[in-house]
Amino acid sequence: MDEFHYRIHWRSRGHVTGAHRGTQSGAGFEFTGHRALAEGGDPRRLDIRASLRDPFGRWQVRVFAQRSAIPVVLLADLSASMAVQGQHDKWQSLVDLTRSLAWSVSRNGDLFSFIGCDEQVRQDLFVPPTQRRAATLAVADRLLQSRPMGRPAAQGLLQAANWLPQRRSLVFLVSDFHHPVAFIEQLLAALQGHDVVPVVLWDPVETQVPKGRGLLRLQDSETGQHRLVWLRPALQAAWRAALTERRAMLLRQCERLGRPPLIIEDAFHPDQITRYFHAAA
Repeated sequence: MDEFHYRIHWRSRGHVTGAHRGTQSGAGFEFTGHRALAEGGDPRRLDIRASLRDPFGRWQVRVFAQRSAIPVVLLADLSASMAVQGQHDKWQSLVDLTRSLAWSVSRNGDLFSFIGCDEQVRQDLFVPPTQRRAATLAVADRLLQSRPMGRPAAQGLLQAANWLPQRRSLVFLVSDFHHPVAFIEQLLAALQGHDVVPVVLWDPVETQVPKGRGLLRLQDSETGQHRLVWLRPALQAAWRAALTERRAMLLRQCERLGRPPLIIEDAFHPDQITRYFHAAA
């Protein structure tokens, strides 16, 4: 199974040993200073030179930071527009990303959690933070069978902030972001305090302006409603400008949380996420 590599730029406060820099002292390799033996230092790490330099004559031991595990959460938009099939199947991309992330987190020794939302948080798909590999991989199979049927709203994403771990987590927010700007602002504000990676799943049919002229039937990917428009140069220009502004808006909003959006407009491949994290290094 394909995996990808992710990284964080903050220190984990977790007590469980893992692969990331932590704040806890322990059996790590990153030297952080000295501590008096009488204050609970490890006698196996006695530093003679530092002890001789101590003006109070105390025995000094070296202190190292323990590498720790972190919670990694996939927060998924399961509203109707995520099931749109154009040149690619967005739902299949979501399933593939979920399976790849679950596997990668398991291989890295971190805790994986899945929170899927339409009008509300889908409790039937919820996976609390766990290191159990079987539980993390099973969610992708359940998700494959849960393609949305006429559920246009994604209000559950706002509720999901209360389902996240209390300590800082790496959160992959996966959506097509076909929501009002005010909703997106409210959602991103609710996730402050976590390290959020916005993953935007788009299909080329959603981001390309139709060519030609004449009547064109459009269907709303969320509500399923149809409308007729007269395709003409002025409408195409306005359409193109709206798409450009939408992309720029997402960039502005997401960068306020510290990370730019990862926009995927074709079939998902794990290397896309590895390149994203390496580019941010």
